Amino acid sequence: MKKVLIVDDSALMRRVLSDIINDDEQLIVEKTANNGLEALNVLQGGCRPDILLVDINMPKMDGVQLLKELNKYRIQIPVLIVSSIASQSADETIEALALGAFDFVKKPNGSIGGGYQEFRKKVLLRTYMACKLPLPKKVEQSILEQQLQVQSQSKNVESQTEKKVKKNAKKKVPKSGRRSGGLAVIASSTGGPRALQSVIPYFPKDFPLPLVVVQHMPAGFTESLAARLNEISNLDVKEAEDGECLKKGTVYIAQGGKQCEVIEDAQGNLILSENDKPARGGLKPCADIFFESLVSCSVEHIVCGVLTGMGSDGCKGIRALKKRKDIQVVAQNEDTCVVYGMPRAVVQAGIVNEVVPLEDVADTMIKHIGV
Repeated sequence: MKKVLIVDDSALMRRVLSDIINDDEQLIVEKTANNGLEALNVLQGGCRPDILLVDINMPKMDGVQLLKELNKYRIQIPVLIVSSIASQSADETIEALALGAFDFVKKPNGSIGGGYQEFRKKVLLRTYMACKLPLPKKVEQSILEQQLQVQSQSKNVESQTEKKVKKNAKKKVPKSGRRSGGLAVIASSTGGPRALQSVIPYFPKDFPLPLVVVQHMPAGFTESLAARLNEISNLDVKEAEDGECLKKGTVYIAQGGKQCEVIEDAQGNLILSENDKPARGGLKPCADIFFESLVSCSVEHIVCGVLTGMGSDGCKGIRALKKRKDIQVVAQNEDTCVVYGMPRAVVQAGIVNEVVPLEDVADTMIKHIGV
């Protein structure tokens, strides 16, 4: 039985989270706290839960300051952020992840009832992962069935950007064999926002390719992630925009809550499509969908980094690309991953060129580009 400390200034949210945790046979709420200061006092008094569920905006001490205090006193307990979608909360959530929070779950908008079941599943899944509990078989089966169902639904869906590019292509001169050069891609999930801070800043200012990052996040958070990475990086880092032409030396963070794909226009330019195609396995953006969109492009060389994250997203798409393209794959090693899921999947599939510690990912990707 894993013990949970819930930290939230809302009595309703403390009750909702307590019900979710206590209804699970593997988890139990040990204590609750109204704010970060109260939680810190509980911890310093000797309480040692297996995980903390922490709100961001609280009086006396917010979630970000609590994380700073935990780091200061070297209290090493996984923290799952339970955050609202407000812009200030989005910025602070990204800061919390940078400070070492395991992951975050977005609170339901409006009334709890509307999104309760989905919220409950996300809280339990991430709590299980943070506590290193094996997932119940029915949960794994549910995820697999969802992936298969959405894959069949999305095969014939065409985004507005795809329609526009195809329409314009009919009016323009063919490319006469011109190819689109190269592309760098990073796929990440749980632990990704912090891991990216150890990768993106180490690409040089003269990096010769566009770099697209597919980080699993809901809508409203990727703009803050891009802004934070831009502050500490040599390259320009921005949130991806629909219809945008990819340019070398720029990092594009795929929008949360959208599917990100690449389309090639009549001149051989790579164009981003940020669209509303269905989630696959609950993921928007989904790395598999992004990689699959590259199969039909004439891009010559792809270098990919697969970072920390639960699940196997990216594996299927990379395998498809391996059959058609020159793609070099660098995976983060198990010792430096928060969750060794996505990297494990590509390693076990035998489609990885190198497995390296997090701090070596950027240099290894650069090496495979030939910079």
